[in-house]
Amino acid sequence: MKEKLKNIESSYEDLIDEDGEVRTPKDFSKYKFVPLKDVFPELAEYSRQRKAGRPPVEAPKKSKTFKLSQDVIEAIVQSGKGYNARVEKVLRESLAAGKI
Repeated sequence: MKEKLKNIESSYEDLIDEDGEVRTPKDFSKYKFVPLKDVFPELAEYSRQRKAGRPPVEAPKKSKTFKLSQDVIEAIVQSGKGYNARVEKVLRESLAAGKI
């Protein structure tokens, strides 16, 4: 395994300039790219078995479409990042207060 890592490390030396910056190779044909399973078979197997995506949650959120006036939508979106959470909070507060 150390032999494989030495070969990989030596091929990366050509990709780093004198300032330590990574440069794009002009000719990829001279580099030997090794599949992950050949270098780290345990990691490759773990990656293969691992389920992709987010883990399941107790109460997943659902999507529902509402038709709202354009000016209301623009004001909500212009309020910035996280507007979905803010809208949800306002709706929850309204539900709790019996307004909806």
